[in-house]
Amino acid sequence: MVASCLIGLAMGYYLDKWLGTSPWMILIFLGFGIASGFRNVYILTERELRRQQREEQDDEQGEDQNSSRG
Repeated sequence: MVASCLIGLAMGYYLDKWLGTSPWMILIFLGFGIASGFRNVYILTERELRRQQREEQDDEQGEDQNSSRG
């Protein structure tokens, strides 16, 4: 998340220097960087939640098979 914010900030800074539009490009690209960082956190969280649900289902199936044998 930090990397995407810094990349957006750097891009905005250099575009502002090049175009002379200070501070608009910094604000716009910092916003893009922040949004990208939150998107990455959301994707990683969803992936981890799905992995945990699969593990719980596998554990439940393993317990069901063990109880039916005994």
